[in-house]
Amino acid sequence: MEIVSRSNSLVKHIKKLADKKYRRESGQYVAEGRRWVTDAFARKPQDVVTIVRRESCDFENAAAVLSDPLFNELADTENSQGVLAVMRIPPFADLQDGPCLLMDRIRDPGNMGTILRTACAAGFNNIVLRDCVDVFNPKVIRSCMTGILDLRFSLFSSVDALKASGFTLVGAALGGEDAFSQMNFQKNVCLVVGNEACGIDPQLLSACDKVLTIPMKNEIESLNVAVATGILMYRIRNCIK
Repeated sequence: MEIVSRSNSLVKHIKKLADKKYRRESGQYVAEGRRWVTDAFARKPQDVVTIVRRESCDFENAAAVLSDPLFNELADTENSQGVLAVMRIPPFADLQDGPCLLMDRIRDPGNMGTILRTACAAGFNNIVLRDCVDVFNPKVIRSCMTGILDLRFSLFSSVDALKASGFTLVGAALGGEDAFSQMNFQKNVCLVVGNEACGIDPQLLSACDKVLTIPMKNEIESLNVAVATGILMYRIRNCIK
């Protein structure tokens, strides 16, 4: 049956999921797009709460159908493909063996989404968050695509806790060792990247075991954090014994 009323409980729920606090309280978020939803349903069906389509869009796994005007009100994208999924937010998890990425105060959703997508591609499946933008923000989800489904998230507690878990901390900052010099890392290496404007918190940076710098020419002083993080993740991955 087609849903046409804004007072419908599912419609109200999806609309409220635009709010970070409500996402955390409900443990759910919204993802849009035919390919996104298809991939999520195939790879992580246990995390799919429900699938919704608009009336003019055909999608076989949809559990609810909304009138086109109502669906368009809920869609976060300007040219929606007419399919969205309400997804379960996975619980924060303990770190597992393998490369780790610690993000310190990353605030831009586009940067966050790009970093997460690249982290998934580079095999940095452990993600530690320190006062960052919500990773389940719609703009982050759109930038990250379904890469977010394969990542494990945890909240930063302390440097000591990371080191006690066997991780070597490698900071990304100016004045460090050339990132393309000869080096080796064990598999439990944690790349630390910082805020778009301020970089890594000085106390956190001073606790890093090593600091890497990407060499730059033509008087360029810095790179976009998502670009720099991508370069360093692949460089570090290539140096793991």
